[in-house]
Amino acid sequence: MRVRLPEGADPFVMLFSESAARAIASVPRAQEQRFTELCAQRGLPHQRIGTTDLLMPEVAIDGLFTVSLRELRSVWASVLPRRFER
Repeated sequence: MRVRLPEGADPFVMLFSESAARAIASVPRAQEQRFTELCAQRGLPHQRIGTTDLLMPEVAIDGLFTVSLRELRSVWASVLPRRFER
């Protein structure tokens, strides 16, 4: 996944804040216009922030950082076990 945050956006708020509900939808390119139309018809704010590629083994936040999917999975899988160790 390659993400380009909106110009002037606070990266911390955009990436990690729980202050507002957000969802990321991955839509095939051929369906992008239809998805945009559906959001507009329903009054849902939407913004294209990046692209996905099944062959890309990392998450890249342009200008900020890149992290491998392997590292993300490792950290994700270890949080609860470490928290509840006795």
